[in-house]
Amino acid sequence: MTAARPRKPAALPPVPAVGIVGPGRAGLGLGLALRRARVTVVGVHGRRDRPMPKGLALTLGPVPPWLAAAGVVVLAVRDDALESLVTGLARSGAVGRGHVVLHLSGALSSAVLAPLADAGASTGSMHPLMTVAVEPADAARHFRGAAFVLEGDLEAVGVADALVRRLGGIPVTLAPEAKPLYHAGAVFASNYVVTMLAEAVRLLQDAGLGRDAATAALLPLARATLDNVGAAGPAGALTGPIVRGDVTTVRRHLAALPHRDAELYRAVGRETLRLARSAGLQESLAARIEELLRIQ
Repeated sequence: MTAARPRKPAALPPVPAVGIVGPGRAGLGLGLALRRARVTVVGVHGRRDRPMPKGLALTLGPVPPWLAAAGVVVLAVRDDALESLVTGLARSGAVGRGHVVLHLSGALSSAVLAPLADAGASTGSMHPLMTVAVEPADAARHFRGAAFVLEGDLEAVGVADALVRRLGGIPVTLAPEAKPLYHAGAVFASNYVVTMLAEAVRLLQDAGLGRDAATAALLPLARATLDNVGAAGPAGALTGPIVRGDVTTVRRHLAALPHRDAELYRAVGRETLRLARSAGLQESLAARIEELLRIQ
């Protein structure tokens, strides 16, 4: 009997050379990640001189000088800067047929790139569902295993899909009109987690811990909570006084908190109670907690 031969891993699809406009966290992190994935990065374009990570070249000026050499142009700028950037590139006449233009915005669709589509470019968006680290090298590592939400015309989505696979990411397609709702969900999962941890650190400081000690104490709790969500889902991972139906503890928390913090506790608590009900909290206890969490 002949032993089965191990399958060779599927070959990664070829991708064109990439140029990036915007030398911020996302642009530099993506540029480094693409280089590590053996994708040619012809340059990163910005408005002013700044230090660059090894392996990435910064260009300056009204229009990137490398556009003729780039098959893919990635716009890695703030949402409120996209429209003017697109208008300028369209007026320059340097972007058009033969280019695929992708932006990284989570909330905006490829419609913002319409002037470049009118010029003949294929257009789409490629949003990494990942928080961007301060250090570009760390950001580059974080892209591996991250979901990237794609939308746009057929060619642009195909090229974006190939880039994501090169990065070791997970491509996910989404309807353009769904992007604001999707991005709001991402804000809850990342930005608001930071806000809640900042609130927790402040409360522990008010209780007598130093800031560094409070942060060090809370981070393992937060990490373990995320691990539990991954293992059991949100309802299964939920712990604490609300899901236990511990009315007395919720009352004590509210009595101890200043008014501003108590209102935040109530707002988040009402959503937590909804989740606790789905996890099987006894309705008589849920009703008593719900009374405590009403808007004051």
